[in-house]
Amino acid sequence: MKVIQSQTITDSTLTSSTVTEADHAAWSSVTTYAINDYVIVTTPNVHKIYKSKQNSNLNNNPVTDTTATWWSDEGSTNRWKMFNAPVQQQTVNAGGIEVVITPAEITTSLALINTDCASVTVLITDPTEGTVFNETYDMVSDSGITSWYDYFFTAIVRKTQLAVLGLPPYSAAIIKVTLTDSVSASCGFMTLGTYDTIGDSQYGASFGIIDYSTKDTDASGNVTVTTGNFSDTMDVDVIIETSRFAQVKSVLTSVRSTPSVWITEENTEGTIVYGFFREFDIIMTNPTVSLCTLQIEGLT
Repeated sequence: MKVIQSQTITDSTLTSSTVTEADHAAWSSVTTYAINDYVIVTTPNVHKIYKSKQNSNLNNNPVTDTTATWWSDEGSTNRWKMFNAPVQQQTVNAGGIEVVITPAEITTSLALINTDCASVTVLITDPTEGTVFNETYDMVSDSGITSWYDYFFTAIVRKTQLAVLGLPPYSAAIIKVTLTDSVSASCGFMTLGTYDTIGDSQYGASFGIIDYSTKDTDASGNVTVTTGNFSDTMDVDVIIETSRFAQVKSVLTSVRSTPSVWITEENTEGTIVYGFFREFDIIMTNPTVSLCTLQIEGLT
């Protein structure tokens, strides 16, 4: 079990992106907006879409409309969706996505969640040493392929998660991540950071979702289902060395209010969750090893 403590990606660290920021026209103080008109605000560290809630909407700045009288916040622009929650809202771009990030701090891990692409390439360069990491990851899933019949006739399914751990720790690294696809690539969340090892995940871990869809039944018994978002859940037992008790407790305490990427097994799809732990307990079983139980709830 590992946890990535995410770095916040900002205008100063996002060096470039092939995704344009042209979802709607930019908000203007001299334009009168009607109800349901959309605008975007692309000022640093905002990058939001807003929808007008009233007619005759003139010179009401969406960013400073803190009471939501004139505007409703519709989430991040397409370029920035992949760097912000909710995870279910994806950055989508025809022909692929390429982003270049300069963290200006040591980065040892990367995670992609809710993706749809053919492959992912991670290229890291250092201003002094040149290329220090260059790997391409195939995003076609072989889960459920147990025979030659499955191999030839089962529909192609793509992996939706990727965790890359052990990146070379260069403080001045320039990290280029490319999601390649012949049609369009999409990404719900991408994060960089440093990772900590909690311990060894044990069999018996459980994975599920919390579904926020609604189901309404009318007087005649007809059911209407409105599809909503969902969040992942994970309950896992982890064996840790008793000598690392204080370190593990400190790491878990430090991320108690910070969304993080929790990785049960980086090579097994579906075992990566971005969110918070609901609770954790460490049982000091004996002087050699202890048992840590973690309950993780993902963000939508």
